Amino acid sequence: MLLVVLISALMSRAQVNIPPQEIHYDVHYHWGFVDVMIAHGVVTMQTDGDRFKATLDGNSIPWDGRVFCVSDTLHATMSPAAGLSRETVTYENGWYLKPKVTEYRSNGFDPSNPANYKNIKGQGTLNASDDTMEAITVTADMLGMFYYFKEIDFESMTPGSSITIPITVQGGDPQRVVVTYNGKSSYSVGGTSYPTYSAKYEYSYKGAMSGYPVEAQVAVSSRIPLLLSASLPAGHVEMIHNPE
Repeated sequence: MLLVVLISALMSRAQVNIPPQEIHYDVHYHWGFVDVMIAHGVVTMQTDGDRFKATLDGNSIPWDGRVFCVSDTLHATMSPAAGLSRETVTYENGWYLKPKVTEYRSNGFDPSNPANYKNIKGQGTLNASDDTMEAITVTADMLGMFYYFKEIDFESMTPGSSITIPITVQGGDPQRVVVTYNGKSSYSVGGTSYPTYSAKYEYSYKGAMSGYPVEAQVAVSSRIPLLLSASLPAGHVEMIHNPE
């Protein structure tokens, strides 16, 4: 599966000062004997006063005749209590598209045609399974973790302990994300091994846990996720930090 991911997040009352920064990732896909690098992504994020802003832009590597595109947008605000007490989502939408490579390269693909997309608000007529749309919904939430990883006090947690963060979705059912601390570990990127916090997080979906837990290796010094790994309906996907 090939991914083009576009996610933007806005959170107010941020408690952590994050200077403007870019984080580069390679996206790998595994399905049976298939093991390919399918995309490159760049995360940009920063705090601006009491706001946290982040985007994830991805460029797909065409494979198997199709470009499977996932485009997600998330605008969120933290409650006045701030911290890890609650997240309030004011807008969220995720888009699923799968143009042919020839159309994608020739600019002959019209992403605004309802026949060419399906989004999590029920718009569009493209055929997409419930599992696929659930995975896209969970993906739309993901950038919030780039903030939480910088705020969670892993040092005070014991392996196996969890934090539950309630999420209020305007016009939708209450949701939550559960972050579980696995303990200290290490992870190698570009031949260099970094001390990490091993963690797992899982978002709820329509009132129940999604069933798509994401494993993370978070650098102790920078609090940047070096690895995000999840098993989705179409295979296992990994985002690996590329320091170059």
